[in-house]
Amino acid sequence: MNPKYPNLLSPGKIGKIELRNKTVMAAMGMSQSDNGFVNKAVINHYTERAKGGVGAIIVEVTCVDSPLGLNTKGMLVIDDDKYIPGMTDLAAAIHEGGAKAFLQISHTGRGARRAIIGDQPVGPSAVAMPYSYMMGLANETPRALTIEEIKEIEEKYAQAALRAKKAGFDGVEIHAVGYYLGQQFLSSTANIRTDEYGGSRENRIRFHLNIIKRIRELCGDDFAILVKLSVIELGTYAGITMLDGLYYCKKLQEAGVDAIEVLAGKWSSESGKKEKPESAYPDCMAVALCLVMKLGILLTTGKQKTVPLIGGGRAQNPKAAEKALASGQCDFIFIGHGLLAQPDLVNLIDEDREDEIRPCIGCGHCINNQLQHGKRAICSGNAVLARGDNDYTIPPAEAKKKVAVIGAGVAGVEAARIAAIRGHSVDLYDMANEVGGQMNLACKPPYKQHLGLMKPYLERQLELTGVNVHLGHKVTKEEIEQKNYDAVVCATGVKPVFLKMKGAERAINANDVLLGAATGKNVVIIGGGSIGCETAELLGKQGKKVAIIEMLDTLAGNTGKTDQTIIMGHLKGYGVKLLTESKVEEITPDSVIYKDKNGNTATLKADTVVVAVGGRPDTELYDSLKDSVKEIYNIGDSNGGGIIPNAVYEGYTVGCKL
Repeated sequence: MNPKYPNLLSPGKIGKIELRNKTVMAAMGMSQSDNGFVNKAVINHYTERAKGGVGAIIVEVTCVDSPLGLNTKGMLVIDDDKYIPGMTDLAAAIHEGGAKAFLQISHTGRGARRAIIGDQPVGPSAVAMPYSYMMGLANETPRALTIEEIKEIEEKYAQAALRAKKAGFDGVEIHAVGYYLGQQFLSSTANIRTDEYGGSRENRIRFHLNIIKRIRELCGDDFAILVKLSVIELGTYAGITMLDGLYYCKKLQEAGVDAIEVLAGKWSSESGKKEKPESAYPDCMAVALCLVMKLGILLTTGKQKTVPLIGGGRAQNPKAAEKALASGQCDFIFIGHGLLAQPDLVNLIDEDREDEIRPCIGCGHCINNQLQHGKRAICSGNAVLARGDNDYTIPPAEAKKKVAVIGAGVAGVEAARIAAIRGHSVDLYDMANEVGGQMNLACKPPYKQHLGLMKPYLERQLELTGVNVHLGHKVTKEEIEQKNYDAVVCATGVKPVFLKMKGAERAINANDVLLGAATGKNVVIIGGGSIGCETAELLGKQGKKVAIIEMLDTLAGNTGKTDQTIIMGHLKGYGVKLLTESKVEEITPDSVIYKDKNGNTATLKADTVVVAVGGRPDTELYDSLKDSVKEIYNIGDSNGGGIIPNAVYEGYTVGCKL
């Protein structure tokens, strides 16, 4: 055991289940099942985390009532005995890796979408799910469940738990967070019933208490029951107060649950100026809620709480996690996205290899790709997360090659890293004096600091894998040909796009502003994609008077829905003028002339004009070499660009092909 973390790495008990340490992998949907069935991809995903040292794994949200309770098309299901064989294989794989296995059981309720379930959603009441900027979702008005239907769903939860036990799981977790039915019953804004299931906090938790009682009857005391609980809701449509949350915690403790995973929820149609995206979340941000519940139980009952509380929220930082446990704020630490990015996170902590941990940068693509695009989860660091049936093995190359990778952004570094791991001799070139490429700019806007965590990880990986790094070096066609490389990977990024209009020479590039270039008091930004909006956010925070002119009808449209909502809230809070469906006609010495969406010509005062219209793929080197180099690849932004996860995946894929 690493002596720096005696609490985090020491054994613990949840109910009668002993864990090898106090880390718990939080349930996170991957949407990679085959019509609800466990498949190879699912087993590989959890096997890798179990082997990676985590104490317990809570398998992702699993539907107890398909199709009505489905969240995504790839959601796991356990509403029938036909799912038990696959679940048995999954539980066995987790146990073989040394972790305990819990299954999160759930019904999506009013959060289910008609396109997925083929019908009107259901909920405690006929109250539509409002827009939540934290999830980027809203939904149609559900049909209110009858009491008979509620009791049927309670039984479906209990039968799902029994199937989990038959499959070999150590317990289940009842999902009562987010936009799922469990939270909907607890929230006074989602649940406006006046019968035995609503009208008071005593009635709103009846659904959960009935489920817990029935699971105990079917599964016995040796089978653990956990609850993932929102102890408070915030925002416009908040329906759970802190006193409600405390009451729910006490009732769950009295009901004999074995642990409570403590979280908060938020409902708001838009974000305010102070809201932060995940890329700025503090470490262990939800742990304090555990302490509030702990002290609240003591003050209201006069007795110490007895139910273990699981806290976390960006808890992949072992120093913060150890402090939370040592101070008694919580009893176990849940780790979510950190384990998606780095499956063997706990082993690396235990082996004192923290500098090798791939960070979660808080980009949110893991969630957005599922909820916004209906696909599997993806990751900006871990190229193989939910990508096919990959089992994380990187086979050695059959023939060792001399490889050149040009461009040290995320795509190029990943290609170089994988190629070197496979045994190739790799030279990595970049004309810049540092690795990271566009990531070095991406971390400059406000609230994007976690993106800066990627650079030291990339540098360390290049060091560990023995890649020969040549920075400040512009590679030529002649040099590549003279060195007789067996394979060349071009990851040369983009070239800036220059405006073709009168006065364009007055404008400066958004990248220069992000790197600290001075601007005047009145700034006009041409281009309202993510870079333009983030530049506006930076300048707005500095007190500048900013306007964005965008030809399309949407701003930050190439950003995940959650981050898009947050940044738009910030821009409105800073008073940024947002002009969509508008086109710049001319830049004068002190203004910008443009046509608005109605075709009218207008003028904006501008001390500084900033161009944020993106770049075009830099294929110059690739084009010059593709006829003379036998094996050549073009990846990342120079191959058309896109989001970070896709660039990393291209790098990984090419590294495996070499």
